Amino acid sequence: MGKLLHKLFGGLNMTWPKVIIFAIAAGVYTALMALWVPASCSFHDIAVTVEAWIPLALIVMVNCKGPLESALKTFVFFLISQPLVYLIQVPFSDLGWGLFGYYRYWFYITLCTLPAAFIGWYVKKNNIIAALILSPMLVLLAYHGLAYTITLRHEFPHHLISAIFCFVMIPVLVFGIFTNKKPILLSLAIGIAAIITLFILKWNAGGSLSLSANVLLASETYDIDSSWSASMEDEDFATAEIFTHPDGEIIVMVHYKKAGTGVLVLTDGEGNTHRIRLTLDEDKNLDEKLID
Repeated sequence: MGKLLHKLFGGLNMTWPKVIIFAIAAGVYTALMALWVPASCSFHDIAVTVEAWIPLALIVMVNCKGPLESALKTFVFFLISQPLVYLIQVPFSDLGWGLFGYYRYWFYITLCTLPAAFIGWYVKKNNIIAALILSPMLVLLAYHGLAYTITLRHEFPHHLISAIFCFVMIPVLVFGIFTNKKPILLSLAIGIAAIITLFILKWNAGGSLSLSANVLLASETYDIDSSWSASMEDEDFATAEIFTHPDGEIIVMVHYKKAGTGVLVLTDGEGNTHRIRLTLDEDKNLDEKLID
């Protein structure tokens, strides 16, 4: 396994044709996950969040011969793959070409890959500095892993695989890239410290019950479209919004501020109101009940 990881993270000849093929494959796969897999499933997450793109980017970076080559090839990898994700979805989305409005986020990330991949190439140096360069990516994986873990508390088993992926990918990257003892120990220590710190901050942050969750009953009961609006009768308990997911799905999201019970009010395009009673207990268990 160790030899296979070292081959993947530094033993490949990342030519330009391989970069382009890799980018097309990543873009097509991501688009298919966005189209075929529900938003609550882990395999859909690659179309929305960045954690799966960290190892993909590193594969390109560390298999280049120099920092400039790393910057250019990683930039092109994202410049091809990300627009392709949206292009494939356009014919199947109610938003049509408007779907590219969500590409702005990934375009900024693509621009950032130029300096990030230039610096990132130096993880190949297999030393303490290399461990420090890798550490932001490990912290980002820890952050997303904890976020998915917290989601599991009220939406199990949604995003379970994503949570496992984030935590497993930390040692995979460390042992795949480094062979020297010092960078391995330092990077693992940083990853573990990030998990513990984020756990304390995000899981039990001052006893806060802050939570955001999709109201599944709303989408199952009503044919909600972009003309609908959402609000809470008691905004001290929670706030609500309706937004369109990048894959075109309409989502009713409630942001809870404390435990208790409140009423979600949905207003359709004709001005009719529909009410759902929402209850959140101290353990962040959710209950939804249709009122009218």
